[in-house]
Amino acid sequence: MQPAAYISALIGRPWQRDGLHCWALVRQVQRDLFGRDLPHGLTISPQSKPRLAGAFRDGLATTTDWRETPAPIHGAVALMHRIGGPPAALVHCGVWLALDTGGLLHTDDPHGVVYDDMPSLTARGWQPRWFIPND
Repeated sequence: MQPAAYISALIGRPWQRDGLHCWALVRQVQRDLFGRDLPHGLTISPQSKPRLAGAFRDGLATTTDWRETPAPIHGAVALMHRIGGPPAALVHCGVWLALDTGGLLHTDDPHGVVYDDMPSLTARGWQPRWFIPND
């Protein structure tokens, strides 16, 4: 499937705590578009928010050797914190796709799956840190 058609089919799907949450979307896109398997075992709940930062980082580290990079490239995973919050408080994630002018595919409540350019991502209050695999 072409990436643009794949993404179009996802846009607008609702966020689901026990289904299509941000990590589930990252896993799905990494698998379907890039052939990368990431671990399944993240549970999203209000109690888990303080532990998400370590889980996101550990989830990337246990599968493939991922490293932080200063700028996004096609397929990069964005681990995000709230603007103004501590950079280590990574509580959200998405995948950067270099389609059109580039954007981040992610999902949250109440927006569902969206494809945000950087100004839109900032307007939603997110500051990404970019991670790519060491290939």
